[in-house]
Amino acid sequence: MKKSLKILSIILILILLLFFSYRYFLSGRSSFQSIYMIPPDAAWIVESNAPFDAWESIVTSKAWQKASQIEYLHTLNKQINSIDSLLSKKRFLLKALGRRKIVVSSHEVLPGRYDYLYIVDIGKITRIQNPEKILSSLLGDSFRLTKRQFGEATIYELHDRESGEYFIFSFLMDKMIMSTNYRLVEASLKEREIMTLGRDLKFIDVSKRISGKGLFNVYISFKYFPAYLNNLLGKTSSGINKLHDELTYSAFTFGISPEGMLALEGYTGVNDSLSSLYTSILNAGSGGLSGLRIIPSRVASLVKISFSDAADYYQKIMSSLNETDKEEYLATLHRFEKKLKISLEENFLSWIDNEIILLQTQPSNLGRNNEFAAILVGKNTTDPQKNLDFIDRQIEKNSPVRIKEVRYGNYTITYISFPGLIKALFGKTLEKIDKPYYTIIDEFVVFSNHPQTLKNIIDDYNSGKTLEHSDDFIRFAKEFNRKNSGFSYFDVPVLFSNIRDFVSTDTWQNLLRNKLYITSFPQVGIQLDRKDDLLHLLIRIEYNEAFEEYQIPRFDTQSFMQLFTGAAEEEEKKPAWYEPVIIIPDLDASEVKEFDDEGRLKFEVELKNGIKHGTYREYYPNGKIRVKGKFKKDEKDGVWKLYDENENLIEETEFSEGKIVEP
Repeated sequence: MKKSLKILSIILILILLLFFSYRYFLSGRSSFQSIYMIPPDAAWIVESNAPFDAWESIVTSKAWQKASQIEYLHTLNKQINSIDSLLSKKRFLLKALGRRKIVVSSHEVLPGRYDYLYIVDIGKITRIQNPEKILSSLLGDSFRLTKRQFGEATIYELHDRESGEYFIFSFLMDKMIMSTNYRLVEASLKEREIMTLGRDLKFIDVSKRISGKGLFNVYISFKYFPAYLNNLLGKTSSGINKLHDELTYSAFTFGISPEGMLALEGYTGVNDSLSSLYTSILNAGSGGLSGLRIIPSRVASLVKISFSDAADYYQKIMSSLNETDKEEYLATLHRFEKKLKISLEENFLSWIDNEIILLQTQPSNLGRNNEFAAILVGKNTTDPQKNLDFIDRQIEKNSPVRIKEVRYGNYTITYISFPGLIKALFGKTLEKIDKPYYTIIDEFVVFSNHPQTLKNIIDDYNSGKTLEHSDDFIRFAKEFNRKNSGFSYFDVPVLFSNIRDFVSTDTWQNLLRNKLYITSFPQVGIQLDRKDDLLHLLIRIEYNEAFEEYQIPRFDTQSFMQLFTGAAEEEEKKPAWYEPVIIIPDLDASEVKEFDDEGRLKFEVELKNGIKHGTYREYYPNGKIRVKGKFKKDEKDGVWKLYDENENLIEETEFSEGKIVEP
């Protein structure tokens, strides 16, 4: 950033001196595009037709004023303010220059070292004869200016005596070409005749679609960008390296609305001669987001994948895997299919319609654990149930695994104690689901690692607390196409609290200090679809300073009680034999224990087959027993006793099959 600031200062000084010396020649400009003078080994290119207007729009926007207060951006903002101060002092020059295009590109000049090339469209001023005389006389002793010939062009070398740095520049085709590396300037001058990017049809195909849009444009060459990313991250990633073969160029345009909506739209070329994830997405088809009907409004993030045909999409994903991963996955899949006598295609893919949704919600009744679920959209309401019932029977018939079910209202939560089953059937897409619980809501099959997550989704669906009824989401969703190949959504205030378990304590404290600023961008959406033979990407980031902070919902005791007892007690009265709220995290567990915030045991209960069966003990904060009794098949059974804090018996009551035995 400091080097960029210095180069920007030098560029302004050079133009300023030439402008006041030959004001007449400033008007007019060449029709030759600056970007075609960029050497083809650029990792990325940034282009703006009116850079100073774009700069002012960004740094004066409410969104940037808020974001710039984030602690992590403090240093960057300080440097940006330095540039803005420099530009502010030269407003009169910027107005005189008008809308002058500037292009900046990044190139690897030595292994692991990158430098920048600047091309500024400054018009007929470049036609001044012997500009070095003017510049030498006006720059004085602070700089030493020399020149040399390079073909038909003249290259000037400006030596800053104080810092010892050299700034290399030349004038050609009404452009000023500048860098701190002479090889970049020379390569740019050569491109006038070669015009590599200007003749590359793959580059032209993406660049023409964003021409004249937004505040500035960004271009990426995937032949060189992976090396740049690896250098930036400080380590090599095989996933990043694959971009070299799978993608060609990307072109993005950036804009910001007066309301603060940040917008990024772009196109990416895909190497269709190779089977990859990108070709799979490109050829998958598109669809809507029918899952809005059951996705909780408290969702932290969601990823929707659309396709025309589930079986066809599955085959495309398979073809995108490398041979080792593909063979390993298929071998595992065939073992499961043979052992259980089921078919992935017939018993799963046949009833899936055109949509899979992965979602993560705010923890509600699971402490700090994030809730993850996968939603498979069925073609109708009967085929999913029929096929899943068949799979359940086959598992019980051909393995020692037993299927466990719990009724919750009008729905059934089913547990398959079969680790690795979902991953074996669906691969990495659903690898987060190890031992699956699932329920069926209309035509939607919802899988999760935790029954409480399914219970919460059912509750939100029944109470209408879904994205379909969220005014904020519906308004934001209008920024995107109704049908697309892929869509990701992030509710930042909700997502913020989910980060806690994934970062260090120090990082979390830093995030908390910046929470007000981070959550001022409450909604982020990313759309992916196909436009002709290109991937089309659309990103929207909403700015809203007056957001409503997310609050964890209160625990719905009554509805949860119906899951295990079919009756609800008033929690406030705390009668002697009230039914405790017990969340069973694993239907394979033999007991459940709950602790308070200070680590003291609150209660413990024995389980069998996922229900309460055995001794129950509840404790006071001092560790003394408060309630003691037994469950039998989820019902209170035998004598239950209530004690005071000194373990003196207060009351006892006898139960049989959950009912009080009258004396």
